[in-house]
Amino acid sequence: MSFYFFYFCNLIFIIILFQNSKKIALVTGLYKNNFNTTPLVGGLGIYFFFLLGTINIYFLDSNLILQNISLLIVMSFIFLIGLLDDILNIDYKARLILFFVILTIFMKLNNIYLIDNLYFETFNKTFILGNISFFITPLFIMLLINSMNMADGINGIASLIFLSILFILFNHSNQLNIFLTFVVIALIIFLYFNLNNKIYLGDSGVYFISSFLSFYVINEYKFGSLGLSCEKIFLIFMIPGIDMFRLFCVRLYNKKNPFKGDLNHFHHLLINKFNIKKSLLIYISVIIWPNMLSRFFGFESYLLIIFNLVIYCLFIKYLKKSEIS
Repeated sequence: MSFYFFYFCNLIFIIILFQNSKKIALVTGLYKNNFNTTPLVGGLGIYFFFLLGTINIYFLDSNLILQNISLLIVMSFIFLIGLLDDILNIDYKARLILFFVILTIFMKLNNIYLIDNLYFETFNKTFILGNISFFITPLFIMLLINSMNMADGINGIASLIFLSILFILFNHSNQLNIFLTFVVIALIIFLYFNLNNKIYLGDSGVYFISSFLSFYVINEYKFGSLGLSCEKIFLIFMIPGIDMFRLFCVRLYNKKNPFKGDLNHFHHLLINKFNIKKSLLIYISVIIWPNMLSRFFGFESYLLIIFNLVIYCLFIKYLKKSEIS
């Protein structure tokens, strides 16, 4: 009974926090670029919801929390980097170095989340990484965090991407499911306020949830029963990933900083052509439908990757042409 009462109080807390986000932003400086009137308090609310929920679990089963204490600590550090970035606008080089150092130390202390092999189902081959694992694992996590951060550009998009991917990845036997509940509930509450343009997720929210997503998929890849392969994981994160790759190439070609934001993202092109509902529906659809075909109907992952890549390229070409005309 006390667990559900505490959970209810936690829900009330996050709703009150989001409703008073402007007051919190004034005190903390959590405004986008220091001039946007919409506060970047989403990440703060989600983190506190997660933290309070974790504390509640501790009193029920302290061993469960102690077994994952290093994971919770590294996620908190990543959240703090995002929070400082929202307030101080940290240089991207410093962020990358901090991410790499923190993640490498974590992998040295807790090798449960170390990617020690890469399995490719297309060739039925497994490649053992050895010591390079300590470089590859942080790199993969950093790529995911950065791609998710770049995908966050219109109301609702980041939350729906996270929720869609967590839906695709969900496995009832994953040991991180107890924490997944707090992430999903917090994201749904945030989504309501975000779609009403009351609050933004901010880097703190994107970094925190992306880190959790990274560890969830690594846990599932190593110990889960979904039979994940490199191709299936690539398919899940394909759209944010290839959009990031496209933007990096375009910016480098134009001799611009690849880490400096612009309005050339897939979601920006969509919103220039369609309304917000259609834009969100199209973006989430190209993430969900190939993964549903892969998971529930056994379609070959490499074929779905090729087909989805063609769909993405056709969309970009169409949207770019519409923009010119």
